[in-house]
Amino acid sequence: MLGADGYSLVSNHFLRRVLPYCLMHNIISKLQAAVLSNMIGRLKKGKIEVTHAEIADEIGVKRTSIGHALDALCEKNLIRKVKGSSYQLNPRVAYNGNGQEQHDFLAELRALVLDSKFPDELAPELSLFPRSEAG
Repeated sequence: MLGADGYSLVSNHFLRRVLPYCLMHNIISKLQAAVLSNMIGRLKKGKIEVTHAEIADEIGVKRTSIGHALDALCEKNLIRKVKGSSYQLNPRVAYNGNGQEQHDFLAELRALVLDSKFPDELAPELSLFPRSEAG
């Protein structure tokens, strides 16, 4: 049932409150939500290796539209581009692995002290979802 890759932990709060609110109030477009969902499905221990063409092919859009969606998700701190076609999904939103691995990955990211405050601060338009609630 879970497959050889194990399972992903997706924040129930994110699925129940944040994502629906963002979709209903146009904070996240349908395309951005589709790209985010696709990336959650590709997640391996906090990391994602994927090209724009692969995402576009799977969700049925032109490759050229994917870059803007990924940029918007990065601006919201839902994902982070590492290099090339390598990304990290905010582990407070979803993580593939067990709770201790998620905790360790969060600590690793926090030690980077990134200017974007990834993974702990989301974009201002998501500020109605405080850290304690978002995961």
